[in-house]
Amino acid sequence: MTVDQADQGGDSATGAALVARAAAPSSLPDRAARIVDAALVLFADKGFDATAIPEIAAAAGVGTGTIYRYFETKDALGNAVWQQAKRALMEAVAPVFLAPPEGAPAAACRTRFMALWTAVLAFAEAAPAAFRFLEFHHEPRFLDRQSLRLAEQSMAPLHAYIAEGQARGYLAPLDPEVMTALVWGALTGLVRHAALMNRPLDPAMVRDSGATLWRAVVIPAPAATTTTEGDAS
Repeated sequence: MTVDQADQGGDSATGAALVARAAAPSSLPDRAARIVDAALVLFADKGFDATAIPEIAAAAGVGTGTIYRYFETKDALGNAVWQQAKRALMEAVAPVFLAPPEGAPAAACRTRFMALWTAVLAFAEAAPAAFRFLEFHHEPRFLDRQSLRLAEQSMAPLHAYIAEGQARGYLAPLDPEVMTALVWGALTGLVRHAALMNRPLDPAMVRDSGATLWRAVVIPAPAATTTTEGDAS
């Protein structure tokens, strides 16, 4: 059993409620919060391993020793940064899973997919450092038990959504983790392309790219058949 299976429940509503609770920001003293914010920017730009504690201290406007008053090790600081970024992403997508489904089940499945796609891309634009950090540190080696628990909680409603869509025959029968990786890879690639081309993620691009990816994961509805008078005879 994984760390969170006892808590996750088996449906998307349970998973969504779990994400909403886990997304609540943790409170840090002001100086510790400054350290985490400075570390986030540096980790996003240079990577965790390439960033030295004195660099973080300088960016935060504190002494190097001050960092160790709040975080015993660099790994402890890395976990604090990762948890803050992950909670921010969870907070951004929680409304997608908490919203009641609208319309027929097949249409509701597509609507939720498009809403999730849009929400994550909006997060990437609103919090670029957090998005870059999570992109390049998806499951870094330094994650502790609390961070791993948070990672599982963040995936619970998505995996429940995929399982429900597959059970209803709407989504392709891929392993949920494989489907998640496929969607995440397309999403991060789009963000990198927009940054490289120095263009915003305008609504048309978000809509059209999401619709294209939806067609990649959905099982096409069977084509309607018609019978001619000759066929019927």
